[in-house]
Amino acid sequence: MGECGRNLHVEAELGSDGVRTKACKRWVWRRLAVGALWLTAVLGVAGRADAQENRATQAADSDEIIVTAAKSPQRLSDAPFSVLVLTSDALDRARIQDFEDLTTIAPSLTITRTSQPANTSIAIRGIGTYAFTIAAEPSVAVIIDGVSQSSQAAALTSLIDVAQVEVLRGPQNSLFGEAASAGVVIITTAPVSDTLTGRLDVLRTDDGEERIEAMLSGPLSDDLGFRIAGGFSEYRGGLYNLATRNWVNGQIDVNIRARLEWRPDAHTVFAITPHWTRTDGTCCTAAETFLPVGASTGGAATGPDRIAPEVFLEGITPAPDNRFVRMDVDPRGDAEDAGAALHFEREGPGFVFTSITSFNEYRLEDLQDTDSTAIDFSLYQSVSPSGGSANGGRFDITSATQELRINSAGSGPWQFVAGLYASETRSRRYFVRGSNALDDYNTTTPVGQPGAPPVPASLPTTNGTTYSRYLAHAEAVNYAIFGQVDYAVSDRLDLFAGLRINQEETSYRFDDLVNGVVFGSPRCSSASPSGTPISTCSDETAVTGRVGARYRPSPDLMVFGHYSRGGKGVAYDLTSILTTRTPTSATSAYPGRPLADVVASMQPVPAESIDNFEIGFRGAFWNDALSLSVTAFHMDIENLQAQSRDLLLAQNILNSVGRVTSEGVEAELTLQLDRLTVQAAGAYVRAIIDEFPNASCYRGQSPAEGCVGGVQDLSGRTLFNAPEWNFAVNAQYDHPVGAGATVFLTVGYRWQSDVMFSLLQDPASRQSSFGIADLALGVRTDRWRATAFVHNAFDTSHSLNAGRSAHINNPPGAFATNWRPARDADRYWGMRLTYQF
Repeated sequence: MGECGRNLHVEAELGSDGVRTKACKRWVWRRLAVGALWLTAVLGVAGRADAQENRATQAADSDEIIVTAAKSPQRLSDAPFSVLVLTSDALDRARIQDFEDLTTIAPSLTITRTSQPANTSIAIRGIGTYAFTIAAEPSVAVIIDGVSQSSQAAALTSLIDVAQVEVLRGPQNSLFGEAASAGVVIITTAPVSDTLTGRLDVLRTDDGEERIEAMLSGPLSDDLGFRIAGGFSEYRGGLYNLATRNWVNGQIDVNIRARLEWRPDAHTVFAITPHWTRTDGTCCTAAETFLPVGASTGGAATGPDRIAPEVFLEGITPAPDNRFVRMDVDPRGDAEDAGAALHFEREGPGFVFTSITSFNEYRLEDLQDTDSTAIDFSLYQSVSPSGGSANGGRFDITSATQELRINSAGSGPWQFVAGLYASETRSRRYFVRGSNALDDYNTTTPVGQPGAPPVPASLPTTNGTTYSRYLAHAEAVNYAIFGQVDYAVSDRLDLFAGLRINQEETSYRFDDLVNGVVFGSPRCSSASPSGTPISTCSDETAVTGRVGARYRPSPDLMVFGHYSRGGKGVAYDLTSILTTRTPTSATSAYPGRPLADVVASMQPVPAESIDNFEIGFRGAFWNDALSLSVTAFHMDIENLQAQSRDLLLAQNILNSVGRVTSEGVEAELTLQLDRLTVQAAGAYVRAIIDEFPNASCYRGQSPAEGCVGGVQDLSGRTLFNAPEWNFAVNAQYDHPVGAGATVFLTVGYRWQSDVMFSLLQDPASRQSSFGIADLALGVRTDRWRATAFVHNAFDTSHSLNAGRSAHINNPPGAFATNWRPARDADRYWGMRLTYQF
């Protein structure tokens, strides 16, 4: 492969190897582009008019739901794996408008919001990402129109012009790569229409949410068509900041998606699909729900003169339903996502060739109030800048992908899909923990002492957090060959097997901008500045796959079983831990060396692996009026990547913590009568930590509560935000009233059991079980629709996150708590108007 293929790496902007690095990138993508064009040309010539019927058209003739989870069109009734399919009608009935809304009707899917969008964890069956670094892979892949999103945060936006969503549960690495170790969410937008069509959709609620979406599609000529959709949405947020007089935890989205499609003949399709999204968010902060007597705020910055609640919580009464905060910095998560994909499909004699080339850029600027108050700490510490402390910075993620795939076509006993895949993802994180303006916090000259050296100032926090500023670069280059074969042994029995061989090259550079220390320069360096052995590059080959069988005892019933092997790659902890220059103790592996260097020597964190077993059935009953699917599963996860306590270093670091088991049952039901449609889904998921002996303690945990020597044993405890029981049901009754109009009533209800929002099992993070009911009443014709709706009809309060307040000093035996209310934590109502032609 040569030096470029072996040692691809992104250098910092001041790196000396930048020219060679850029040349290496051009070498890789030039080879991929030439290969794609060559294969496209060869297969284009091979296509002919007598090619066999396209499988997608063949499947669609059955009027069944078609899924793409196997990288080829397949009837849902034939899918031998656990998948929940949500059509555009199902999404509309459940009023699914944002990606996060999917959790309300997909029981095995959960989303955990933390301090800012990039730290959001998307999980399936309780398995998600527990490491918030740019050099760790997600566990759940999000695929939009065949292209994997390079960052989960990029998916946290409005869903516009969506035709179908598929939630695949369990490892999907063999077809979708290492980012799909726990599952995949596939989003397919609507296709280009044969005639000119359009739609305008407007929504408004009584609590400050506004949306407007528009779509236009149709032919430009006999062989050229287009589709463009755009949307604007705004929600003010659920908390009010008394200091800035702004609502927070809200979001403004602007989305544009387009598709230009050219069909030069009956067997060839070219399409380009650009997109652009702008998100201005005020996520995420929490409001105080309880404050013990004697609590205060302020740390080393205020000395013994702690600040009383009547000062830092002026105008706020902590209570379970408190919606007020007082901070001099509003949280911010402003993102921009832009990219495009080029799709090519050519039908030949017995095969369909597909090429998907994509490029994407994602940027996020974040800011959070570290001290969580509006106090001017310079009044207590003269060397401090005015105001308080904040942390944040910027994420820049650039990705490019190329997939070449061949699918069989026709009705023979052998069906296959085979392909090549390559991707390059470059991530950059600039981070500051300092003043409110993200300026230096420890370069202030003491008052009255001109010319004196700067005095390090303590940040105004209660947990000893120190000033830091760093720039981290990470790169991951993947090459893969994959395939799956299905063989029809008989009319009733099918066998299938899939395999993926994936080579991943990862590397990083970390610049500690405060101490002037650099890890990873020169690239792939094997020693830190102190001479400690480290590794800043990794090159690993992983083999994943699946094998199983599908059997039809009758035309309306299919049973299946399969085993799949998955996992995700190594990780690097590129966080502020690498800015800590405190010498380590004599018990560490390198006594007296800086802590950051010793932590770097322990990386990369080993890869995760998952073994998954599934059995289930799909059936159609009552002349296809009722469809039912049930899947039982058992997953074993080894080397779970999560924060743990290193006893020798006495630090919380990213590490492999042991083994996790997730097992349970998932079920879906659809009932379609003349006027009544019912869709329900439920899951029982038991996600248990089998081994986690050196977990960190939660804040304030006592020895009586299991914290000994700064660690606790979490073996046998549940994963965070993983409800054991979860179900959702939506029903709609249609009643024609004449003149082409139909009145409809929609009722929805979802319920989940209690969860812990903290992996460390903080009892203050417990969310009790709850249920939410939604109602809608409307009237529609072929052209227009008007809907009035009530969400959370019984006003059931619930949260997105909860826990102990880190910025508050607690008296012995007590602790302050906070919560982050969910979007629908209160009842609200609204109107929606739709016009289409």
